Amino acid sequence: MELQHAIKYRRSIKKFNRDMHINEDAVREAVVEAANAPNHGMREPWRVVYVPKHKLGEMSKEVTRYAFPREPEKKQSHYDAVTNLGGFIALIMKCDARQREENENYLAVGAYAQNLLLLLYEKGIGTCWKTPTYIFHPKVRNVFGVLPDERLIGFIYLTDLESEKETEAKRKNKGVYTEYI
Repeated sequence: MELQHAIKYRRSIKKFNRDMHINEDAVREAVVEAANAPNHGMREPWRVVYVPKHKLGEMSKEVTRYAFPREPEKKQSHYDAVTNLGGFIALIMKCDARQREENENYLAVGAYAQNLLLLLYEKGIGTCWKTPTYIFHPKVRNVFGVLPDERLIGFIYLTDLESEKETEAKRKNKGVYTEYI
């Protein structure tokens, strides 16, 4: 698959209403290969926690215990969606007290995430990037082993591409390029 094809056609897959299975070896390969992302000072400020399919229910129950403590419907909805996935990745960033380095870390993790999403797509694995508000909850952070000097950036839901039709998204931002005068 050509890079431009992956950039043009990779989409967030938001259909989690059926049991999905993915190639876990391909996920591991993509996680490692994505580390070729540009990053300042070769700090590589990212790490991932992979949750395989057989652990999704346990993870969902633990997360929703803190994310939705008094909302049984939301707990069930999360469980129903997550347990249909093929796998799950928590993306974690190393923090830096220095403002410039912190900004560079965010950019590096974004580059890593883009590499990862494109590599997974190339390997036939669908993705959906999620950043729910509960990623900031200290006990949810603990579920994924996030250290005090780290930040839970978001989740990548792993799905299959079986029923997806490749379509090009209509982009709204047409004025991204201007020349300095």
